[in-house]
Amino acid sequence: MYFIKEVEIFRRSDNKYYMVNLINGALDIIDEQLYNNILEGAFNKIDEETLLLLKQRKYLFESQKSYESYIEDLNKRIQKAENDAYPNFLLIPSYNCNLNCIYCYEHTYEMSCKNKERDLELIDEQYKIIDNIVKSHDIPAEKLENVRITIMGGEPLLIPNKQVVEKIINLAEEKGYTVDIVTNGVDLDSFINILKSKAVKAIQITLDGPKAIHDKRRIFFDGRGSFDKILKNLELALKNDINVFVRVNVDNENINHLTDLADLLFEKFQNRKNLHPYIYLLQDGGCSGESNVVKEEVGLQKIYDLQKNNANLQKFYVKSHVYPLINSIINNQPFNPRLKHCGASGNQFILDEKLLVYKCWHGIGNERFSVGKYSSKGLMINKELEERWINRDATKIGKCKNCKYRYICGTGCPAATHKKSDLMDTKLPFCSNYGELIKLSIYNYYGE
Repeated sequence: MYFIKEVEIFRRSDNKYYMVNLINGALDIIDEQLYNNILEGAFNKIDEETLLLLKQRKYLFESQKSYESYIEDLNKRIQKAENDAYPNFLLIPSYNCNLNCIYCYEHTYEMSCKNKERDLELIDEQYKIIDNIVKSHDIPAEKLENVRITIMGGEPLLIPNKQVVEKIINLAEEKGYTVDIVTNGVDLDSFINILKSKAVKAIQITLDGPKAIHDKRRIFFDGRGSFDKILKNLELALKNDINVFVRVNVDNENINHLTDLADLLFEKFQNRKNLHPYIYLLQDGGCSGESNVVKEEVGLQKIYDLQKNNANLQKFYVKSHVYPLINSIINNQPFNPRLKHCGASGNQFILDEKLLVYKCWHGIGNERFSVGKYSSKGLMINKELEERWINRDATKIGKCKNCKYRYICGTGCPAATHKKSDLMDTKLPFCSNYGELIKLSIYNYYGE
């Protein structure tokens, strides 16, 4: 018999144990005797019914060889799914912004850009590239909505960008693609009619707390706060039936004010189905430095504690490194194991106003992070640089190959080390404290 190593087991207060299968997301409760038998490898002491369940739920295999065969087949299926994933694109109309947020990562990346009128013909060139890539994937017409185009910046919804944004959305609607927009929401009211397009599936707006807190963090260049304008435009978007994801960037400065924001949002908007708030624990302090960054497991525990006493905050989902696994468990949905961390290692392409092409959202705006250029003649990709991203796979990085968290992590984010090098080191993993994060989450949802 062979018991998998991709498992997390931790004690409950009643001396039973939670057992989590890190390959398929199964969660089971076992007693002390079964725990000890598993720990000792004494499978001959386990009754037949329990043995059968352990095998069915893929904790236990007849032999190491059968386990290895299962893993080999699983890896092939994951790789095929990741290689066949629908392409997605990020278009950046400009790197200009009307806010001067204290933690802006784009300042950290030494971003520079020119104030210039956008050439609408550039959008035609971008769409030629998008259409060619989509065509190469042989996607049937009824599935084209799965091709996602994200508009980002800088701040994309600036008045000077209006014609460009409108053209991007109109062409997406014409071709059957889907559009998402990442915006600070300040000038959203000037774009509201454009955003009603059926191509626009969602927008993301950031609110970092109630007014007094938000207005210390997300400010205009003259120091004024942006809360009132953003909240007004959030209301406008919701009234126009636009799906809005409200992101809260959380660090030590605002974590204790989350309940105030939650109460404000849900008292004002009364559980609107198109309001989707979520919490993101900042991993990078940007221009404000690292002193306010909260260690993820500490921040997660704090958020869970706050949620226990606030029904409105419970409606926020928490985007932690273990969220996909935990979400599949608590909602009784299939867990999708992965070998790649994100689309940067797959079919993701980022095209900016400087005619540069990137794979990763982090570092956009700086040529040293790009993988090539584009023009009216098409893509000009540095294959060596592109391959560094495509080959970022848990089966190809030494530390990841046998890590029990590899199907949750998918190698981690290489952007975490970007400040130490002119290139993000795609050959190195980035590890989070998955064991502690899983334990905290299971205890939170199912009790200790």
